Amino acid sequence: MRRSLPKKTKQKSKQASAFGGYLKNKTYAAELAAHCKTLSGALYAGRGAGEHGGWRASRWIARKAKALGLACWHGRQSLFQSVPLGCSIARPGPNSLKMLSFGSGAKHDFLHQDELLIRSQHISVNLDNTPLVFVGYGIVAPQYMWDDYAGIDVAGKIVVVLPNDPGGERFLGERMTYYGRWEYKYEEAARQGAAGVIIVHTDELFGSAFSLVIDEMHRAFRFLPGAVRGGLAFESICSERLGRELLATSGVDLDAFLAAPYPTGNRSSWLNAYLKVRLDFNIDIRHCRNVLAMKKGRLFPRQCILLCAHWDHLGKSSDRAQPRGYYPGAVDNAVGVSVLLELARRLTTGAPLRRTVLFAWTSAEEVGMLGSARAAQLISSTGLEVVAALNVDGFVPIGKTRDLSLVDGDQSDLPETFIRAARALDRHITLDDDPRAGYFYRSDQASFAKIGIPAVQVSTGSNLLKGGVQEGMKRHDFYDSNTYHRTSDTFNRHWDFSSICSDIDVLHETLMILGDSLCRPSLRSS
Repeated sequence: MRRSLPKKTKQKSKQASAFGGYLKNKTYAAELAAHCKTLSGALYAGRGAGEHGGWRASRWIARKAKALGLACWHGRQSLFQSVPLGCSIARPGPNSLKMLSFGSGAKHDFLHQDELLIRSQHISVNLDNTPLVFVGYGIVAPQYMWDDYAGIDVAGKIVVVLPNDPGGERFLGERMTYYGRWEYKYEEAARQGAAGVIIVHTDELFGSAFSLVIDEMHRAFRFLPGAVRGGLAFESICSERLGRELLATSGVDLDAFLAAPYPTGNRSSWLNAYLKVRLDFNIDIRHCRNVLAMKKGRLFPRQCILLCAHWDHLGKSSDRAQPRGYYPGAVDNAVGVSVLLELARRLTTGAPLRRTVLFAWTSAEEVGMLGSARAAQLISSTGLEVVAALNVDGFVPIGKTRDLSLVDGDQSDLPETFIRAARALDRHITLDDDPRAGYFYRSDQASFAKIGIPAVQVSTGSNLLKGGVQEGMKRHDFYDSNTYHRTSDTFNRHWDFSSICSDIDVLHETLMILGDSLCRPSLRSS
């Protein structure tokens, strides 16, 4: 009997400990839910960058960060970093014109059509019968021995380019590089001195339907004033039908061009078409702000691990059919903001790590990752040594999964650290299952990867404990089709936030490995 008494006591102690852990997990899940509900509520009105709701949201996050004991980034006196935000909206006028003239004599005015969508950083665009030239994918990549602009002067001309990149042996196979993103196409065309750019849309190359592009281009165009793309008179995207018609003027067959292993020789071609544009835009400069905070490292304070989550969403809705009047953005990305707050709580209640942990709640992600671009500028200018960047975006409360999803762009070996952390918690890591879509360049991790920081995006996995991958993909697809970037992205009190706590466990374990050791992820060579 004496031997059994300690055994029973120990068993009770284990049960009490497990029950205590359950209560803690339940408490933190409730806190995550409360944060998400607050940020997606009417007071913050969709957290639009440059809108009042966005300012309120950034102030709320800063208060939470201070309450947790986080400090300002190295050399800064405030948790806020201003992000100047140019805002351009087309201004209809009696003289507005958007006309294509073809060598055959045919003329088409696209002013009131959505086949040619134009935006600009300038107050007015006035081009008169400017020639068009097709430059393939519009890529200059010496490391891949590729130059679509070789042997042709496009200064003052309008370049017509294809989205994505050639893939194949020359590039990274099916995995899209940054050269495939439309932002790069505009940047390179500006460097080449072009007056404007027309990207030819196809669903396959673009990775999304043209209807989504129309929605995007009809919104106010946001940009960082003074960026390289400001040298362009305009940026535009055209429908596949119009693109095929333009290419056909010089005998270019789009299907044949895409089917070739890779085009050889001179890939440019003068098109027998000209564009006349007279458009005016209302331009104003607004301001939004990042919230930047840190937990200083005890041994290597200048070596940093960066945790990022964007707080902005689409803001107010102009659709009168929507009674709510704003896009709540509960999943995208109030959940991510809440995840970073929970990670900050865990860090500040424990001993400091060897390395500093930087927190970046960024703004203007939804309008081109502009907030993270500003944070990356700050990192470069202050010489902070950022070892790795972990961006939390896409945590969808679909239930408990066996895995966590990483989008890494095959840029570094950082996923190996996640795999090690997940294995310790009996979880596993799923890497990007659609590399052709270029998801790595669609969220804030891309801004940090551009300056040479190993970076990943962390999202909810798909392998559900109940239902497996098939049910998990079904739930993700439902969110993508019915909720993503819609006013229906609202908080749901029935969401299982305990599953997100389990995902945070993996993030926290990864942070311990990176922040409390000499582990340093390395970049892969191009």
